Order: sequence, then structure tokens, then C-alpha cells
Amino acid sequence: MVGTFNRAGEVQAFDEMKIGVKGLVDAGITKIPLMFHNPQATVTNAKPPSTLTIPTIDLGGGVFESTVTRKEVAKKFKDAMEKFGFFQAINHGIPLEVMEKMKEGIRAFHEQDPEARKRFYSREKNKAIKYNTNSDLYDAPAASWRDTLSCFMFPDVPKTDELPDICREIMLDYSKRVMMFGELIFELISESLGLKPNHLKEMDCAKGLLMLCHCYPPCPEPDLTLGATQHTDRSFITILLQDHIGGLQVLHDGYWIDVPPNPNALILNCFFFLQLITNDKFVSVEHRVLANGGKEPRTSVASFFVHPPSISPRVYGPIKELLSEENPPKYRETTPEASNHYVARKLSLFPFIKHSKKKLESNCVMAGRFDRAGEVKAFDEMKIGVKGLVDNGITKIPRIFHNPQATVTNPKPPSTLTIPTIDLGGGVFESTVTRKEVTEKVKGAMEKFGFFQAINHGIPLEVLEKMKDGIRAFHAQDPEARKRFYSREKTKAIKYNSNSDLYDAPAASWRDTLSCFMFPDVPKTDDLPDICREIMLDYSKRVMMFGELIFELISESLGLKPNHLKEMDCAKGLLMLCHCYPPCPEPDLTLGATQHTDRSFITILLQDHIGGLQVLHDGYWIDVPPNPNALILNLITNDKFVSVEHRVLANGGKEPRTSVASFFVHPPSISPRVYGPIKELLSEENPPKYRETTPEASNHYVARKRDGNNSLSHLRI
Repeated sequence: MVGTFNRAGEVQAFDEMKIGVKGLVDAGITKIPLMFHNPQATVTNAKPPSTLTIPTIDLGGGVFESTVTRKEVAKKFKDAMEKFGFFQAINHGIPLEVMEKMKEGIRAFHEQDPEARKRFYSREKNKAIKYNTNSDLYDAPAASWRDTLSCFMFPDVPKTDELPDICREIMLDYSKRVMMFGELIFELISESLGLKPNHLKEMDCAKGLLMLCHCYPPCPEPDLTLGATQHTDRSFITILLQDHIGGLQVLHDGYWIDVPPNPNALILNCFFFLQLITNDKFVSVEHRVLANGGKEPRTSVASFFVHPPSISPRVYGPIKELLSEENPPKYRETTPEASNHYVARKLSLFPFIKHSKKKLESNCVMAGRFDRAGEVKAFDEMKIGVKGLVDNGITKIPRIFHNPQATVTNPKPPSTLTIPTIDLGGGVFESTVTRKEVTEKVKGAMEKFGFFQAINHGIPLEVLEKMKDGIRAFHAQDPEARKRFYSREKTKAIKYNSNSDLYDAPAASWRDTLSCFMFPDVPKTDDLPDICREIMLDYSKRVMMFGELIFELISESLGLKPNHLKEMDCAKGLLMLCHCYPPCPEPDLTLGATQHTDRSFITILLQDHIGGLQVLHDGYWIDVPPNPNALILNLITNDKFVSVEHRVLANGGKEPRTSVASFFVHPPSISPRVYGPIKELLSEENPPKYRETTPEASNHYVARKRDGNNSLSHLRI
């Protein structure tokens, strides 16, 4: 069932084995783990015209008979890089024997016993030589079917004994030859641009070499995954050595074009920084690798010319000699370190683009050209939120909001399956018997659903309505008034933005949020938005009192003293997320909130009359009809109560939906506290199911956004 897939747990378990994809294949699996399933792999792509092929350029061994010959090669080079950003080079000066030895050496490394490979297994970013599966394993929406040995070879040449003994000699030999070949390529690039031959070399473009030595093991279900997802690289150029199996594809004019294996050829591609410094003269091309459906592993070696991390940072921007009034700079200057920050988060060149802020709808181009990074950055920099897009009259939602979860058809739940409603009698119980009856109802609802609706909770209807009106008024303000609070600073107590995980989530959600820490450090009145400050302070005080009652009832339902959970500081911190879900022109393509669980102790939700909240129960998505309050409980009870997954559908109506989620959390302003299963609830029959943790440690994990899975999965024993 989709609802029960725990990506976080699967990734963690796989990574801890340190055997790589090759280890799974050696173990004889016939079904690939769900973490490798990639929707991109199942998309049917148009077949390219037979005339559309990757160009091949004869470099004459790098020793040109005349200036004329060299100019001819430079011209071919320029044409290939302008049109394709990719070409195959033959007669490049590296002997066939050396290339074959290199492929054999890397193949031999990956064929070794797992224990030999494990010596190099690491995810340390600053480690020069390491082996693992997918550098972005924990962050990517889907893992790719490949393992990689990565090595920084220049300018700090590794010591021989630091490299794997099975391939160390050939790695050192091959990398030296690639460096010499790269210097020739940078000369030809410089000349093709009308610059002096050494121009790019003097910019340190040829100083750093990173080699990624890939193994793409045979895949039992190649139609469900990819060897490498669609991407561009952050190098100046990449020189690729591939074996006879193939699988590399380049995106050109909307078609995926196969790059046929040629034992004598090296593949060259223009990437990220070359596009930036040439001011789009050469284009960074998107490419991917299909999963290997054959019987033997595919081997390739990608050599990236990069700015070396070991030398002083350098600022790069469009080369001044290439600029003019007709060709002004299209990019801002940047350092490799700054750009790597974006690329590491699955972004690209667009944060550095100089362009006017047009409606984001204009960025929704053909699938092959979609650049999520640019769309996210442009949207975020406008600081107008989803509400601003709607106010601008868009009729198509930007691609960053497209969510595959929204298009899945879910079975209709039985009509008898409804969220329980509990009458709390205003929180003032006539007798001990009445209180016990309510406690039993709370216990039953939380054990079965993890969710219930509370009526007669003690907060006047007038206050609830004023709170909704206040938050609705905040989001309906002029954009300039909202922008005053726009921020992505994690430590900021009061801020407004769209999606706290905008840069990391696979798909953005169709909502804007004003978030405020209300307790224990009550904000000053002047710090809150003037349009809703009084009601926020009043409502939050009442929610705190209501929450204390709920923690007493929960404690009693567990057979504990009424104050047990309050004495554990569960009722000390209150975070309010005040959401606006604007009308969506394409509600079937996105969600208001993706499937998730929360990391609070409990959540009290106030929602308006529009609805859209759904709870996952027994494999069914159940609507929660509009009603003032809903509660979620998770970590503390060792699975006695269930933390339930929920989501919000995109608003297909004509008016915005408003809700206020009040989270009881451990306050960040007081000393960290260790939480784990309550000892009074444990026994031989009910041993602890979770490790102890601090809210800080848990938040670090949850902040990595594990694709809508239960927030407790990483703590299971």
C-alpha cells in the first residue's frame, strides 16, 4: 500500500549495509526496492528522427599539421557545443590500450568482494576518495541504480596507497592523460570563442579533476528506475569514458538521443560553469542514463574539470571579452562554493541569472526543458506567495507545484468510516465518572484513529471566528504588507512564506503560511502583524489552557497521574502555523499539503468551512468535515496512540481556505530534554519500540524531508 511505504527506513537500512546496488544484485533480488522506483523511467518518450545523432570530431591526435587544420577542428568544436553541448572525440591522444585498462580496473573494483569495497564506503563530503551509492541518496525523490567510486585526482594527486590497490596504477596513469587532453580542449574552446589559447587555462578551468567511476549493475526491473536521472553537471567540461553496453542519452530538441558506445571515443560535454562564463554561447545539456537491463554490469568513468576545493575561491562570471551592448551579461558573478550550495540542493544556474520577474506561468515549458531550480528561485524571490500568483490571474499552475500524489486515484472509503467526535463538556466535568467516560473516548479515538474532533472544548465560537477572520485578513492584504514578514530564517520566531521546504521538497504545495512561536516566549504585540495581533495573542492563550486539559486526559487514559505529560514539558511550547490555501486553477495536479505526520506532541487544528483535510486510515483517505479542532499525538506513548498520516487537497473552490494548526512542541528556547517511551507504560510484553531522542535531533532528521513518511520511523528499535 502506498500509504505504508517508509522511504526513510528503506534508505537507512540500505545505506547501513554498505554493499551498494551491486550487493543487492549479488543477493539475487528479483524486485527492486521501492526507493529506486522513479516516475521518470515510466514516461514514454517520442522517438527521435533517425537523422538526429551526436556529432563525432576527429582531433587528429591533438597534433595538428597546420594552423588551418586546427582552425577547422576549433570550428567543428564550436558548432557541436553550440548546437548540442555534446560530442564524441576520436583520435584524442589517449591510447585505446589505456582506456581499456581503465575500464577493466574500475570494473574489477566494483566486482570485488563487498568487504573490499566497504573500506572506501563513506558519505563524508570532504573525503577525497570514497565509494557509495548515490551521493544524494537521502535527499533525492528516487535513488538511481548505480554505485560510484569518486576520487579527486588533481591538483592534489592522491598517494598511491590511498587508492584501491586493484586499480590504483591505471587511475593515476589515465587521470594524467585526461589532464593533458583537457588542456587541449580548453585551448580549442578559447580559440573557438576568439580568445587566446590559454585564456580558460589562466582562469583555472583546467586545474581540478574529479573522477566518478560508475558501475551500473544489471537491473531486474529496468523499466521502473534509472541509472542516472535527468540532470546537468556543475563542471566546466566533462570527459566521459564508457564501455560497450551503452545507456547514456542526451536531451536535444525535446528528444532523448542515444549516445552509441565507441571503444575509440571519449564523450565531451559542456556544463554549468562553461555555460555561465561563455554567457550562453555554449549550452549546458541535460542527460541521463537508462537502467541496465542486460546481464553484465555497465562501467563508465566521468572526469569533471572543476575548480579545485583545495585552492582559494575564485569569482566566475561571463567572460568580459565576449560581452557587448548586443550581448550583455546574462549571469551574475559567483564562486564555485556558492553555486555548489545550490547544485547540492538539486538547483542549477538560475539563481545567478539576470532576468526580469515575469509570471511564473511563462516558465512552464516543455518537459525536457523544465528547470525546477529557476522556477523555485524566481517564485521565492518575488515574495508574493501562492496568493500572489492567484491575484496575478494565472490559469496554469507552475510546474514546481505538480505533484504525482495528487493524480493517484484512491479507493472510496466505506460510508461508515468517519472521524470520531468527542464532547468535552466545556472542560468542566460534573463528576469523576463523567471525566472517566470522556477519558475513555479520548483513548479509544487516539488508539484507533490518532485523530478526533472535539466539541464543547471551552474556547468560545466568537473567538474561533475572530481567529479565522484575522488570519484570512493577513493573507488577503496587499503583497507589500505580507512581504514585511517574508523570511526563510530557521531561527526567526515570526515569519511568512510559501512552504518551509520549498527548496528541498520534490513538489511544492499550494499554500502560504504565517508561522509564529507563541509560547513560552510570548511575542511582543508590536512583533505580530497588526491586522491580527490581538486575536492571535488571545486565541493562543486559550489554546494553551485547552492543551493542558488534553494532556491531563491523555495522561489519565494511559493510567498515569493527570500532570505526568505536563511535567515532561509537553505543554510548554506552542507553535502556530496559520495557513492560507488559495483557490487553485488546476487542483487535480497539486496538493495543499502532502502526505505527512507531524513532529509535535499534539496538534490542535482550527479550520474554516471549506474543508480539504484528509486522514489516512486502513488504506483509505477519509475526509475530515469542517469542525473547529483536531488532535494528533505521536512519539511519547510507545505506539499506544498512533501518529496518523494526513494531507490537504488543493482548494478547487472560489475563495481561499484558512486553517490554524497549533503544535505543542518542546520549546527551542529551553534546555534540550531527552524523550523516549514512558517507562511506566513499558513491560516485558510491551518493550520500548523507539530509541530515546531530543527534539533537536529529531528535527534535524525530519528537516531532511523524507517524502511523506512517518516522522518516527528513524527512531524505531
